[in-house]
Amino acid sequence: MKKLCFILLALLPVISFSLLSCQEETPVQVQVQDIIKIGDSTGDWGFPSPYGIYPRGPGYIRMSLIFDTLVWKNKDGDIIPMLAESWHYSEDKNSFTFNLRKDVLWHDGEPFTARDVEFTFEYIKKHPWVWMDSDPVESVKAINDWTVSINLSEKYAPFLNNIAGTLPILPRHIWKNIEEPLLYTGRDALIGTGPFILKDYSSREGSYLYEANKNYYAGDVNIEKIAFIKVSDKAMPAMIKSGNIDAGSIPPDVASDLEQSGFEIEQEPPTWAAKLILNHNTNELLSNKTFRHALAYAINPDQIVEISQRGFAVKGSAGLLPPANSKWYSENIPRYEYNPKKATEILEEMGWLQGSDGYLYRDGSILVLELAVSGSDFERDGEVIEENLEDIGIKIELLNYEAKTLDNKIKNWDFDMAINGHGGLGGDPEILNKVITGKGFNSVRYYENEKLIELLNQQIREMDTGKRMQIVYEIQKIYAEELPSITLYYPQWYWAHNENADIFYTEGGVASGIPIPINKIAFIDF
Repeated sequence: MKKLCFILLALLPVISFSLLSCQEETPVQVQVQDIIKIGDSTGDWGFPSPYGIYPRGPGYIRMSLIFDTLVWKNKDGDIIPMLAESWHYSEDKNSFTFNLRKDVLWHDGEPFTARDVEFTFEYIKKHPWVWMDSDPVESVKAINDWTVSINLSEKYAPFLNNIAGTLPILPRHIWKNIEEPLLYTGRDALIGTGPFILKDYSSREGSYLYEANKNYYAGDVNIEKIAFIKVSDKAMPAMIKSGNIDAGSIPPDVASDLEQSGFEIEQEPPTWAAKLILNHNTNELLSNKTFRHALAYAINPDQIVEISQRGFAVKGSAGLLPPANSKWYSENIPRYEYNPKKATEILEEMGWLQGSDGYLYRDGSILVLELAVSGSDFERDGEVIEENLEDIGIKIELLNYEAKTLDNKIKNWDFDMAINGHGGLGGDPEILNKVITGKGFNSVRYYENEKLIELLNQQIREMDTGKRMQIVYEIQKIYAEELPSITLYYPQWYWAHNENADIFYTEGGVASGIPIPINKIAFIDF
């Protein structure tokens, strides 16, 4: 008999656990076609429980292989059944009723019921979950074991996509005993209903290994194992060519070569935005809208796209939503075409005059700003912006941080300017609420314009798509006028994969809009 030993190491700052074989005989080697190996240049995205993942897209993807939601999205972005086999919206009651599947088991063999759904919504009210705002949900009631009613506090247009299709359902019999979910790394925190079971995770090595859930309710899982392996960006193309990995993100300029070599190329829709984040909260100068306009005129986004991104990007829109891949995009917004002369005129009107050294001074003080970037991701962007701003007399101190350190500095308002970014801009326009007035580091947390806040609240409660679109157009216009951040560009990213990894981009992104070509339904034969 094969014995399995589960060893969990919960050591800070490194968390590592692995399911090790204790059998005496040599383990049977898995055939190449039985495993998909996916390369990732960052590697570690956190412990893949709903609360343990790092709050960016790759973390959610790793968690989603283990935990299912009520509904999901297919390749075309259509809402499809998952734990719920059908649902109905009552406009009079402003509530959704979900009829649940009766053949679902948790990974530990316990049956899934409506009580788990009811419990999950109650739990995230007590322990807020970073990927979803629970405020739209007023109450949840399990009518019987297979039916659950979710009552909304107000009309909420993106409910199916951003709540029912994003929130992982938790097993009540486990999580009811977990009081500190952000810290808990017990192995039962990884018991879900999803198509895969985590067998090995090392934060130090940045590796994850999943095995197929043989009792999966939604269909046969068509791949035995999935492994995420840390691979540098430079090594990724060679690793794909050699077959050491089956899929991974690649530099745009090698996409053609890999395609000619017989590999499939997936081009990401430009729905990820690189932004110049401005500290309008604690920096008095950057809190001035007129000064922010001057910065926008001084920066040359075409130069950034050409030099930093080698032409593989779309120039940013001041209204944030991308022009190429969002039906919600509006052209009727303020534009800040590169015009250093106009930038200088604005600054002169504010009292900033050029000194003999070429820098700007006011009341004897030099105009100096720090610009923070992370690693190699945005270093070249930062150099171009540094050059642009110094050309008009602003002294720039370029600082480089590890990516997660920079995320934390932005969250704590410990910066002047920073280059950072996020995805999700091709999905539901509620993303605007999250990245304008949300609380996370991906949000500019801008509350200075009452009309903007009012429109953001209106758009998520407008159930008529046409009316909602007009509201979203007005949001973009006001955002572009206020300019709490400057959208630099939308990068064109590419993934390459061989025939073993049948991956694809999901229209509108996975869950609430994650632009990563790993949707778990690619591994399920329905």
